[in-house]
Amino acid sequence: MATEQGNTSNLESFKKRWEPRVERLRRSWGRFTEHRMGVVGLIILFIFGLWSLVPEFFAPHSLEWVAYLGEPPHEARLSGEQRRTLPHPPAFGDPFFAPLGTNQYGEGILTLVIYSASTAMYIGLAAGLLSSLVGVPLGLISGFYGDTWIDETIQRVVDVMYGLPFLPFLIVLVAIRGVNTTNIIIGIAVTSWLNNCIVIRGETLSLRERSYVESAKVAGASDTRIIFRHIMPNVLPLSFVFLAQDAAGAILAQAALAYLGLADFTANSWGIMLQNIQAGGYVFQAWWWLIPPGLAITLIAAAFYFIGFSMEDVTNPQR
Repeated sequence: MATEQGNTSNLESFKKRWEPRVERLRRSWGRFTEHRMGVVGLIILFIFGLWSLVPEFFAPHSLEWVAYLGEPPHEARLSGEQRRTLPHPPAFGDPFFAPLGTNQYGEGILTLVIYSASTAMYIGLAAGLLSSLVGVPLGLISGFYGDTWIDETIQRVVDVMYGLPFLPFLIVLVAIRGVNTTNIIIGIAVTSWLNNCIVIRGETLSLRERSYVESAKVAGASDTRIIFRHIMPNVLPLSFVFLAQDAAGAILAQAALAYLGLADFTANSWGIMLQNIQAGGYVFQAWWWLIPPGLAITLIAAAFYFIGFSMEDVTNPQR
């Protein structure tokens, strides 16, 4: 009997602690869904997320499929006449099925676009998360210790980093460390945490003057507890806004690097598709090869921006 009463008491305590948080999340979701732009961004991101997780379910062929020859294993080679027809425009069963046509190697464009979504999502989310993990803590520390040597040191580092041109610095960094997806993510994160740091610092400078922070100091709370227990929860919504924007910027940066030839060519990506069409000289001849990867880059970057702008409206009480 005592055990049952204890379990009931624990359950009630759990509900009492989490119900306000769940209610806040529900209200925030309700405000977010009022922004059509944010909902459209979520839908686009959901589609690309499905492409990333189960590309074989959506792609018409495997990555090994080749026009005229079909799925492997196949021993035959393309004839000279067949090769002259590549890249082939969209075909719907005659002589093969390729809804968005093929490239110069006979690979299906739609298949490549779908399988490349995982690279874009991985780079965008990983780089955005890394930039937030660097920028948000530094912004919190800089703002809390405003006008001290700690703040000055962090801000001088930010000033130096702002003086470096983004793309040339990223190109040099990736070229020195090697061209692979991990180094590209690190390079983008190193150059994209600055806005996070500056904005979070400004918000922290305002929050540290609030009465609840003063009360925590009087109660004997340590600086670390005040920063990460009392101030950080109030800047997290703003950090999510910049995470979305950094993810979009990372995808665009990776596409630019791939177009310049600084990308991991062992992985499929939309930027590499654009680089291949430019290198092959088919920019003005094969529109079905050029438009899909460019449109995919535009849509996924726009989706992140849509979500970021909508979250900014939701988290900003003045709006």
